[in-house]
Amino acid sequence: MPIAILVLVEVLIVIALSRLVGLGFRWIKQPQVIGEIVAGIMLGPSLFGLVAPDLAVAVFPAEAVPFLNVLSEIGLIFFMFLIGLELNPKYLKNNLDTAILTSHVSILVPFSLGSLLALLLYPIISNNSVSFTAFALFLGAAMSITAFPVLARIITEHNLQNTKLGTLALTCAAVDDVTAWCLL
Repeated sequence: MPIAILVLVEVLIVIALSRLVGLGFRWIKQPQVIGEIVAGIMLGPSLFGLVAPDLAVAVFPAEAVPFLNVLSEIGLIFFMFLIGLELNPKYLKNNLDTAILTSHVSILVPFSLGSLLALLLYPIISNNSVSFTAFALFLGAAMSITAFPVLARIITEHNLQNTKLGTLALTCAAVDDVTAWCLL
């Protein structure tokens, strides 16, 4: 089968299962995006590759996966661009200082817990080539990064993107991620 047709079939499988599981999650009063994440786990090596490895390789061969990755990144870029277009700048302008303060305070707990977790994990998964300080800072920063696109999907699913609360939540998450990525 030509690679282009294979990638289109894979995209259809991913969209169909994501939609189906997402609607199932919405039916049980959970965000649809969480169901879509579960569908991704179901189609990945964690479940599909474990339960039916030969079928998983046939449906998602290694030579087609990079194309699927590129398409997913392009979709994410367009989605985030549309979220940015829908944000109301008047809410953003009036609440930027609140968003920055809230965001930086919200980084403290996961950063601190990640750094404390380093005490337990450093002897188990690290070696002498990495200093404990670098390991603890890395783990703390990594734990501080949010799932911004997931939050954006939940906010748009509930039609909050044009509200003061939705704009504040997205701004806090954006500032949080920029700060955490800088720390990282």
